[in-house]
Amino acid sequence: MSEPNQLPVARLLAATLAMVLLTAAAVALGLWQYGAWQAHRQQVTDSLTDADPVPLAKVIGPDDPFPGNAVGQPVQVSGTWLSQASFLVSDRASTTGSGYWVVTPLLVHGQQSAIPVVRGWVAEPREATVSPSGQAALTGWLQPPEGDAAEPDPDPNDDIYPSLRVADLIQRIDSDAYGAYVVAGDRPGWQPAENAGTGGLEPAQLAQRPEPGRFMAIRNLFYAGEWWLFGGFVIFVWLRYCRDEIRAAHGAGESSASEPGAVG
Repeated sequence: MSEPNQLPVARLLAATLAMVLLTAAAVALGLWQYGAWQAHRQQVTDSLTDADPVPLAKVIGPDDPFPGNAVGQPVQVSGTWLSQASFLVSDRASTTGSGYWVVTPLLVHGQQSAIPVVRGWVAEPREATVSPSGQAALTGWLQPPEGDAAEPDPDPNDDIYPSLRVADLIQRIDSDAYGAYVVAGDRPGWQPAENAGTGGLEPAQLAQRPEPGRFMAIRNLFYAGEWWLFGGFVIFVWLRYCRDEIRAAHGAGESSASEPGAVG
C-alpha cells in the first residue's frame, strides 16, 4: 500500500513568509515615495506664497477676471481705507478654532475701484478692532472671490456675510470692486506696512493656496506606483507557486494510486 504524497508544508511556509516580507517592503517603499511626492508639491506651494511681492497692477486690473496662476501671489497694494464699509466673514478657520475674518475695502490709488483686504481673524465679532482710516500701504496674498450665488445670508441686515463675494461688497461701497481680495500678511524681507489695520488681530489663513503643477515631482509618484506593482507581482508569483506545489502533490498521489498492485 503506497502512502499518499504529502504537501511540501515547509516550502509553502517559506514562500508565504517571503511573500509577506517582500509585499510589506514594497507597500512601505511605495508609501515613502508617495509621501515624498506630496512633500515636494507642498514645498513648491509654500515657496510660491513666499515669492517676492509685485504691485497689484501687474497681476490684475479692476475689470480683469482673476488669473488662475495668481492664487496666493504676494502683492503690494496702496490706497485709502473705506472704513465705513468694513464687514465680517463667518465660519473662517484658524489655528485656535472657527471664527470670523475682519475685512475692510481699500480704494486703490489711481483707480476708481476697491479691493477687499482681510485684515485678520477674530473668534467673536465683538473682538474686531476699530476699522482703520486714511492712507495705507500693505503686502498680502491675492485670492479669488468666493461664494455661491445660492448661498443664503442668515441675516442680511447685519455686517456678517457667509462668504467673501464681490456682489456683497458692491452693495457697501460707492465704487467698483476688483474681482479678487487680499489677505494681509507679513514676511521677512517684505516692506513694512503702513496703517495696515492688522494690530490686535490674529493673522488670517489663506482660503486657497497655489496649486502645484499636475506633473510636479512625477518621478516620485511613478516610483510609488512601481513599488506597488512589484508588491502585486510578488503576490501573483506566490499564488502561482502555491498552486503548482499543491497540484504537483496531488498529481503525484494520484499517480501512485493508479500504479498496478496499488491498494486504494
